Amino acid sequence: MLLLIGYRNGYFDKTFINLYINVFGLPTDNLSSQLWWQYSVNSQIKASQNKSYEVCIFGDSITAPIGNTFGENTFNFALNGMSTISLIEQLKKLISANVSLKKAIIAIGTNDACYRIADDIFVKNMQQIIALLKKMGANNIIFLPAFYSTVAASHNPIKAGTIARVEEINELIRQVAATENVFLSEEIIQPLFEGQALKENLTSDGVHLNADGKKIYRQALLSLLFSSL
Repeated sequence: MLLLIGYRNGYFDKTFINLYINVFGLPTDNLSSQLWWQYSVNSQIKASQNKSYEVCIFGDSITAPIGNTFGENTFNFALNGMSTISLIEQLKKLISANVSLKKAIIAIGTNDACYRIADDIFVKNMQQIIALLKKMGANNIIFLPAFYSTVAASHNPIKAGTIARVEEINELIRQVAATENVFLSEEIIQPLFEGQALKENLTSDGVHLNADGKKIYRQALLSLLFSSL
């Protein structure tokens, strides 16, 4: 946290940041051991236990702020910091709570690009996520690609994964979608980006969406919710 505050206030330069990463390594997803995450998931379970939904959305801090704004028979389970690792744990808890769904929209991978995770582990995680969703009753699974940050944010490894790593993650998502026969919707969120970078006028910090960005993203999610995909 001190490192992040120092970077934002200009105390540390890029050389220091890179040295820190080289010494301590990239972060890993340990959300399931965090009390706030456990509380958040338990709150979701209390609201959804033994219920069946037409559409459920899963994701991270880009999707979480959209909230549960899509009407009845939908639930947005997105939480801050989520990666494929914590999503697996979340899905296991929802299965134990007898939550079922017909369509799943998965916006995951952005934090995997920032966390320390090997390609083969990411692929296995994605495959396990698909299997768990099918166990919940999903007969329609739609993946979104990992989100790019702005170019500036992509150079700060404590804020975002590099653009190159995000594209590597997206290529792995494409491969899994093809082999597992699930749909990957890339074009629908393209208005948020200029090539392989988040548009500067649609972000509050180079990573997360501002009000205008959220409007565009919410409309994209609505389109997927009511599509026949």
